[in-house]
Amino acid sequence: MSIYYALLLPQQVRLTVNDIRRVLFCKSGHFSFRAQESCILLGKTEDTTLAAKVTCPPLPMAVEGRAAYSHNTLFLPVQEKSLEQIRGELGVNHPYSGIYLGAVDLHHESDIPGLNDLRLALVEIQEEDGITLWRTLAEKRLQRGKGI
Repeated sequence: MSIYYALLLPQQVRLTVNDIRRVLFCKSGHFSFRAQESCILLGKTEDTTLAAKVTCPPLPMAVEGRAAYSHNTLFLPVQEKSLEQIRGELGVNHPYSGIYLGAVDLHHESDIPGLNDLRLALVEIQEEDGITLWRTLAEKRLQRGKGI
């Protein structure tokens, strides 16, 4: 079991990303495209409660429509620099900056809406008998130009 800080996406972006993941699952048949929530993982933590105050990343945040593959993960990149401050305030890091898709290297391009609304969350990810279990422990909406 691992706990991560994550940025949860606005509903319209989540729906778009879920459609992409469904297409990638149909192409590959790989379970990872159906295993986790579509989000931006900020980094692993030992925290069990949300940080008292963090600064919202600059919004709108652009999402590249061309999937990248790094560290055994296929993702839609966001500008890493836009996540530096929040990762620093939370004391976490992660090997890639983007919206998680799955664990297979496939080519995919799509139009992704910009991120205008984000929620900071603590998520628990657990691998059990080949099944990935995902649970949101806590979440809070980030407001543009303000901390939480």
